[in-house]
Amino acid sequence: MKNFKNIVKTLIVLSVFFTLASCKKDKKEAGGTDSVSGKFEYQNNSNNINSGDYRAGNGDGAWLYFLTPEFNGVQIRFKSLGNYVIPNGSFTYKNGAPYNSATNFAGGSVTINNVTDEVNGGTVVISKDGDSHTITFNLTTTKGPLKGSYTGILKKI
Repeated sequence: MKNFKNIVKTLIVLSVFFTLASCKKDKKEAGGTDSVSGKFEYQNNSNNINSGDYRAGNGDGAWLYFLTPEFNGVQIRFKSLGNYVIPNGSFTYKNGAPYNSATNFAGGSVTINNVTDEVNGGTVVISKDGDSHTITFNLTTTKGPLKGSYTGILKKI
């Protein structure tokens, strides 16, 4: 009788394990939050980007956000544009005068484990193909380089 109880417990644990494992596979195949749309490298760590969005800049441009499953992220700011505008082209960091919205971005930040470091230089390249954007960034912070890319649809927030 004792062996029978152990066998039943083992079968229950195995069925729960296989059920959960199959759900995770379905989520990945459906393009769920586990899908990878890009990566960024910062302080010798690689981070998978699973979502990208763009947000209003309170009447002074727009922000691009790239988030990881662990809620780490990169934000890039563009000034002197309409809200919710995603620019196309090559941009160089410039946060003072003279600022040209056709060639400059105004900064941003990287957040890892709830610690945020401000962007203080670099370049961003943005192109669009249909609804999909490809964004490559090669940025600097006081704590080192921040490099990455994202390809996918940017969600309006």
